[in-house]
Amino acid sequence: MLAEELLRTGGGTTTDTSQKPSSGRERVQSEALRQELEGAKRQIGALKSEKSQIEAEANNQRNLSVKLESDLKSLSEAYNSIEQANYRLDAEVKALRQGGSVPYPDVEAIKAQAKEEAEKDSEAERNDLLVCLGQEQTKVEKLSTRLTELGEDVDTLLQGIGDDTAIPDDDDEDEDDEE
Repeated sequence: MLAEELLRTGGGTTTDTSQKPSSGRERVQSEALRQELEGAKRQIGALKSEKSQIEAEANNQRNLSVKLESDLKSLSEAYNSIEQANYRLDAEVKALRQGGSVPYPDVEAIKAQAKEEAEKDSEAERNDLLVCLGQEQTKVEKLSTRLTELGEDVDTLLQGIGDDTAIPDDDDEDEDDEE
């Protein structure tokens, strides 16, 4: 719109080079229109930037709204779950007060299951220890053979080793760390 007016008033380039603004007033008007056009362009740019910021803020608010809605739904589900548990517990209390029976978990079955799991765990640990013992025995045999080849008396070297029946402290771990 401003551009059309600028062209009509002589601000645009024409193919006829003999056409010139007839007065200084038209030049002033033309310059004023150019300045208005530049101002309008700046204003449009600012409005586009503001529009982008508003759209980004709207998008952020929309995302926040979706998150809050999801949180609210989760809270509602948790509240309903608590209400159901409360209702069940109230019914149990009422039954107990009236002398009724309330289903309790089978303690003996739980104990038996725990014992079975503990036995499985200890069986696995025992098997691991036996494997380690076998590996250590193999090492001792190889070392004994080598010491015998070198002329050492293995029985004398092994005297006193393993005579302690007490469980050693964590000293063995320290020795392993130093090696």
